[in-house]
This record gives sequence, structure tokens and C-alpha cells, in this order.
Amino acid sequence: MALAAMGVWGLLADRSTGPTVGTEVSHDGGRFVVVEAWTIDDPMMGMMSGEGGNSSQFAQSGMSMGQMSQMMSDAVPEGMKRVAVQLTLRAGASTMTFPAEAVRLDVGGTTYVPYTSLLADELLQPGDQLDGIVTFEVPMDASSAEFRLGPSTPVVTVDVSRGPGGRSPMVHDHDD
Repeated sequence: MALAAMGVWGLLADRSTGPTVGTEVSHDGGRFVVVEAWTIDDPMMGMMSGEGGNSSQFAQSGMSMGQMSQMMSDAVPEGMKRVAVQLTLRAGASTMTFPAEAVRLDVGGTTYVPYTSLLADELLQPGDQLDGIVTFEVPMDASSAEFRLGPSTPVVTVDVSRGPGGRSPMVHDHDD
């Protein structure tokens, strides 16, 4: 009898792991949605030869490696990659706040703060909407992460193993 009861419980138990990409989440009287999350292509890959690299194109145009590196963003630290989380936020009937110091990405029990954030003034007036992107530096092997907009907001599980559009990202592991 106990075995049958456990079997029924197993079939009826809620297996949801919480919000994921595309799920509306309540926050400070409003709502937000994680639209997409992805690994950003490493800017150093553009300077390398081989698959994904285009150093020969730069050289053919007369641009030296030094000039090319000055055009790129900061190098990604060794053993890390940059990931982006795209959000849409909508304020409800009152002002919605989302302080930058509260935005977090958790990977394997370690919490990461934003590397960059395009979330404007950290507040929305009643009824307003904002689309923004937050970028984090996380370990190279990170594939699943938990995004949090604030300390009391539910976490949103995101896949950070793929590049934009689901393709394989171009990352540089500094061992080349």
C-alpha cells in the first residue's frame, strides 16, 4: 500500500524548478521576464587565426594587430567567459525599483555581480517598460545559472552554454 501511495505521489508531485526564460516574475509591484541568456563571443577570438578568427581580414585591410586590439573591449579573464541576460521589465501601479547592487547571477553556489548593466536609472515609473541587458563574467564551464533581479525575487534559471541564437559561442580559454 505504501508503495502504491508513493507511486501516486511521484506522478502528482510538482517537478517545476521555478521560473525559466520567458516566464513572468513578480518584482516590487511590477513584473519582469528574462527574454534570453547567452554566452557572448570573446572579443579576442576576432584577432586569432583559425576557426572563427578573422585576423587575416584585418591584416588584408592594412590594420596591424596593435590597432585591432585597441578597438576591442577588455579581455575576458583567464578561465572565465561573459554571459548576457536580456530582460523586459514592466512597472505596475507604483514605481518599481531594481538596484544594480542587488542584481546577481549564481553559478554552482558562487554569486557573480554584473560586469556591465544596461538597466538605465534602476527604477521605472508606474506603467513604464524597460528592455535591458546585464552582462556577467562566470567560469568558462558554466552552463546553467540562476538570475536574480533582487534579494526577495524568485531566481530565474537560465542556460548560458550557448551563443546568440543557440549557436556555439566563440570563447578563448587562454591556453592557445
